[in-house]
Amino acid sequence: MKLLTVITSITATVVLVTLGSVSAGLASREFSAAFVDPDEGASSILFWTAPPVVLPVSSGSGHQRRLLSSCLFLLTAQEFAFQAAEVQQQSTANCAMQARHAQASGLELSEIYAVLAFEHLAAGDLVGVDKMLRHSVVLAPTDLAMIIYRIRLGFLAFSAQELTQNGGLLEGELPVLIGSGRGVTIAASLYAQVPELRPIVDRIADALPALDRQRFLDALRREIRG
Repeated sequence: MKLLTVITSITATVVLVTLGSVSAGLASREFSAAFVDPDEGASSILFWTAPPVVLPVSSGSGHQRRLLSSCLFLLTAQEFAFQAAEVQQQSTANCAMQARHAQASGLELSEIYAVLAFEHLAAGDLVGVDKMLRHSVVLAPTDLAMIIYRIRLGFLAFSAQELTQNGGLLEGELPVLIGSGRGVTIAASLYAQVPELRPIVDRIADALPALDRQRFLDALRREIRG
């Protein structure tokens, strides 16, 4: 009986040590992942085309958001369309892999669905683009950075007429953008540069409180003056 107790104690110790080692390994991986943080500038394309680490990166929700935001900055940039086809394909594939990994980890992030929307766009699946963007809106309806990314993706995928129709993407995005102290400048720029958007912007601006409407008109004047 005493021998059985000793064996049980040794077994328990081995299990605890093993679990401790596994936990330490996971913690080390999480800690290391925190240093993998491509910026949203020129180095992001190098990271997502030829990653310096094995993808996908495992980390917490905050770091996953930073990784996927880097992807969105790259994929929606005007310069991305001028990259070589293989660079576009590899970057898109790596970003989509990271997004699916974050999703499989149990995270529900607006960035995940925006990245996957771009993957659908690259495959020519506009129905999938619309579905992913709408899911992204549900998860972050007032996040200014995400609104800007989604609008960029929308213009890459759809015509202005499609974007501005009843129930279109801009129906929900523009009111937040126009009513935002930081987003109003972007809304004014869109108004000045894309004439097809003016009717929907006018309608949304007219429904705003007087202070927000005046702020939009001031931003529009500054935009027109240059």
